[in-house]
Amino acid sequence: MSEVYNPESEAFKELESLEIEARELARKRGAAKSSAEKKVLERQLEEAHKRIEVLKRKLKP
Repeated sequence: MSEVYNPESEAFKELESLEIEARELARKRGAAKSSAEKKVLERQLEEAHKRIEVLKRKLKP
């Protein structure tokens, strides 16, 4: 039996993955030793949050 493609379920999977990534980046940022490392992780975290917000807007009815 084949599954029907549901773009919304793909978006939910991506959203879940991004939220996990954001939590991991936040954890790494907290453990970062140098300010340069913290800046890079902060930038990556901001990008992840932006992508999360875009997906959430797409998923709202």
